[in-house]
Amino acid sequence: MQDRSEALRDLIATRLMPGGETPLADALRLARTIRSPVQAVSRVWFDLSDTDAFDQCVAQSVNWMAERPKGSGQPRSGVPLPDEAWKAEAFDVTDELGANPSKAVRLVASDGVLWAARLDWPDPTCPRSWVSEFFVEKRHGQMARFGAQLTCVRRGECPPFDITRPTVIQRVLENLSAEADGRPLADQVEPLDRSEIGELVELLYREDRRLPVVVITEGEDGQTGVPLDVLSRRIAGSAHIVHLGPEAAWELTHRVGKRMSAFNGAVRLYQPGLREIDEDPFGHPLWLRGAQPQDALVRNLAGRVLPAAFLDRADRVFPRYAAVRDAVSRQALRSRSEIRVSAPDRELELAYSQAAELTEERDEWHSLALEEQDRRLDAEKEVERLKSEVARLEAKGKVLEYSAGHRENFHSEASAPRALASYDDLEDWADEVLGDAVYLHQAALKDCRKNGHESMLPRIEAALLIMRDHMSPARATNDASHREIAKQKLAELGMDDTACFSDRDEARRRPQYSVRYEGDTRVLFDHLKYGNGYNNANQIRIYYLWDDERKRHVVGKMPSHLPNNLTN
Repeated sequence: MQDRSEALRDLIATRLMPGGETPLADALRLARTIRSPVQAVSRVWFDLSDTDAFDQCVAQSVNWMAERPKGSGQPRSGVPLPDEAWKAEAFDVTDELGANPSKAVRLVASDGVLWAARLDWPDPTCPRSWVSEFFVEKRHGQMARFGAQLTCVRRGECPPFDITRPTVIQRVLENLSAEADGRPLADQVEPLDRSEIGELVELLYREDRRLPVVVITEGEDGQTGVPLDVLSRRIAGSAHIVHLGPEAAWELTHRVGKRMSAFNGAVRLYQPGLREIDEDPFGHPLWLRGAQPQDALVRNLAGRVLPAAFLDRADRVFPRYAAVRDAVSRQALRSRSEIRVSAPDRELELAYSQAAELTEERDEWHSLALEEQDRRLDAEKEVERLKSEVARLEAKGKVLEYSAGHRENFHSEASAPRALASYDDLEDWADEVLGDAVYLHQAALKDCRKNGHESMLPRIEAALLIMRDHMSPARATNDASHREIAKQKLAELGMDDTACFSDRDEARRRPQYSVRYEGDTRVLFDHLKYGNGYNNANQIRIYYLWDDERKRHVVGKMPSHLPNNLTN
């Protein structure tokens, strides 16, 4: 039977021969089907403040390419590297069989210098190759940048492998001063005490944060859910990794709330893009201590953190060897033809433009990768949500039961709930007292901790109990009697239950009246109100929505009055 390689050659030959009628696009599509699948393993880059960082990073990269791996009598490059390699100049060599290509290019421009290299190393144990790429950049007036990435090209069945960072990253971090997101990066986990939690929170919510943050907490017994040294060897440089003792963990909980925190030996991964305005706890995975073996958790974290930079949507992140090579070629052509560049001091930007022959293919596959990543992240968020819900129900010792149109397990008014002690107690109180009838959104909890006035605390407690005992049953069962009782009891508190706007769609047009809930953006059309103005000592606003699937009210924001003069 004719294999696909021969079929491809026949298609191309037919197209190029006189009278050929097969479209070349068919040949290109078939070419894609026989290409080796490429797996993105890890990509790491950061800034360096050392004055000689450029030379040192090039030296570390070249040294690694020239090393002999354990059990191998040959260097990774297959042949000794030429003198140009040790001088940070361009070179291109292969071994006697044409394998192990090792190459580097250097682009010198008016605004700086950029060095990039690539090495392809065939795995001696199975049909796959490891492709390592490096870059070092130094622009005038800026810190140096260094990056390394690893991909795997499979050509057949191969055993799985552990995802880890390039070895060169460890060596650079050990010898140079690196930083990212305005914070130092080290080759080990950074311990933080209670006084440093404010800086950590600022980092978590920093709008331009590029790297994820891994928070490892310590239980009362002094143990953590993951070995610190093992995790740092796998992912240091690709994330900010911090270790919190019990006091520091409780301080973090106080500042961000239980749902967004980690404590008692848990580990949490805070993804970039975290914002208070629409934070979703389920988008930032939490692993409770003992939930899975430590080695499995290390693999899980490495698998989430290290490949993530391949899908970074920002421009000018990791200049690939091919792009730099093409920029050097274009620079040489301009020089030979004496064509002047109209924008001086921007020549280095050419290194980030895409090579013409690679642009279409890269964009195509990158787009597919982004779509697949988005689908995977949505699925992971749902898994995390379900895990959290199961843990919550197990801790409470009961299971939710629904019928087709109503729900029976609301708290009765005769129950005697414990009193709400403070705004800091609100989250625990809600879990214990409001149960499944009322859910307090993270945005509401944070606003209460920051802006809640002590004089309004009893009225907020009473209003939430009315929502629990009467408003939720009224919505779930369409019981008019509950609706009337809720109205009467709210009136006794001097409160009204009204729409936020006379034109309900006005809330939809104003982003501050929406929250992220269960993976969707939901609008807060209605609110409970007390008093007027914006002084929280004299007024309350409890903005809410109805979750018809779970048969519960969701308090999206409170107690502050959203700043809008059209609000009722």
